[in-house]
Amino acid sequence: MSDPKSLLGAALGKIPSGLAIATAQYGPQRTGFLASWFQQISFDPPLVMVCVKAGRPIESLLQRSGHFALNLLAEGDFASLKRYGKGFEPDVDPWAETPDDLLEGQVAPVFAKGFAYLLLKHIRTLDASGDHLIHIGEAVGGDLQNPESKPYIHLRKDGFGY
Repeated sequence: MSDPKSLLGAALGKIPSGLAIATAQYGPQRTGFLASWFQQISFDPPLVMVCVKAGRPIESLLQRSGHFALNLLAEGDFASLKRYGKGFEPDVDPWAETPDDLLEGQVAPVFAKGFAYLLLKHIRTLDASGDHLIHIGEAVGGDLQNPESKPYIHLRKDGFGY
């Protein structure tokens, strides 16, 4: 007989999600991490929710700055998966040595040569009593930078871990 938790984990893991690099900056501090739990939740105004594991360095930056970005990944963008998959320590600037990787003058780090991006004004943080917090942002800018590509779609083997 199969373990009920194992069966549940397999089913949860088949909920499809996109992959993006969530970014934020406040003053000279900036960071990014690989996000897979995000979704548009309203048309008017256009709202997007992003789930962030409690305690990640990005939380304080997006709350203090009032903005964050989602840099949506294109199918097969393994370089971004490798680079941003583990996140960064709070004192590490992921773009210190590669400033040309980003568009200038944005309220949050935006990839210069990405698939698509959304700039989000932080509206609210919700604590759903789990291990992740839900950050809601109003989409105030964005662009489909590479219309020839397809979005990166992600499925998990087990819905109880990344």
